[in-house]
Amino acid sequence: MTRVRIENLVRSYGAHAVLKDISLDIADGEFLVLLGPSGCGKSTLLSAIAGLDQVQAGRILFDDRDVTRLEPSAREIGMVFQSYALYPTMTARANMAFALRVVGASRAEQEERVRWAADLLQIGHLLDRKPGQLSGGQRQRVAIGRSLVRKARLFLFDEPLSNLDAKLRTEMRNEIKALHERLGVTFVFVTHDQIEAMTLATRIAVMDAGVIQQVDTPDEIYRRPATRFVADFVGAPAMSFLEGELVAPDRVRIGENTVAVPDYAWRSAPRTGSVVFGVRPERVSVAPVPGTATVAARLRGIEPHGADTLVWAELSGQRLSARLTPEAAAGLPQSLHLDFEIEGVSLFDPDSGARL
Repeated sequence: MTRVRIENLVRSYGAHAVLKDISLDIADGEFLVLLGPSGCGKSTLLSAIAGLDQVQAGRILFDDRDVTRLEPSAREIGMVFQSYALYPTMTARANMAFALRVVGASRAEQEERVRWAADLLQIGHLLDRKPGQLSGGQRQRVAIGRSLVRKARLFLFDEPLSNLDAKLRTEMRNEIKALHERLGVTFVFVTHDQIEAMTLATRIAVMDAGVIQQVDTPDEIYRRPATRFVADFVGAPAMSFLEGELVAPDRVRIGENTVAVPDYAWRSAPRTGSVVFGVRPERVSVAPVPGTATVAARLRGIEPHGADTLVWAELSGQRLSARLTPEAAAGLPQSLHLDFEIEGVSLFDPDSGARL
């Protein structure tokens, strides 16, 4: 297994800074997901780890060995690309064995490693087919197998599932997660899909504009996002944000309404003033009658999603959503009484976007 340490990495293309002083530790055997929108720098960071993109400053270390200037072939990595990058005229067996042939492995060793990887990925019956005879999911398994045969200590995945349909994506997610558990080696996986990140990762590094916003477990990132960007990017449906004012350590005023936040986990001593009140839709409920903990709102729309229903409401001129069961959403009146669970509430600084 390989521990990866990234220290103060900088990468620019002309005047455009893509990686801005990135530092990150990836533990032995970890499944780390780099998550963020297009153009945030996640694929550039992965390419730098692989040695495919040279950085202007900083260091990359594998187990305390500086590999910053090493060629990709000297880094003992396996890489799986979004485009599969299979040779169309070669069989699956030949594609998987190609890297071994290049380094002079014997025919017996090539066959042994290809068979081992094929058994692991359950593609033994596909080895004599060419890429054009395989489905998208099968081609992706061959691409993964081509990396596995090298028995690398670090595997890098650059959005490998983005070309698959929804059903195949789910199947391949499960297979990649099971593969990591069986191999026990370090995986670094790039995606813009938060569902992939939440289901695969032991930790997620959320990136935006060349900066890592937060590195933590999926549960911690979802429950306690470090910035408003993370809160907005992670979660579907998205978190609702309302402009408010902290009038006491346990109360936020939103327009003419006051919301109690009695057990909020403050990161520093709270100070009164403007705040952004964020709440997850599944932590908003509709009360049958007004109470001391409810706030008044107006119904603005209903979106049936099958298993649940998204209800849009207006609170003091600001929109928010509630995720309800279809039964709870049926027949709602225009005047609503909303309640918030403190576990789903996050407060942010309106200027910096940092969690309070």
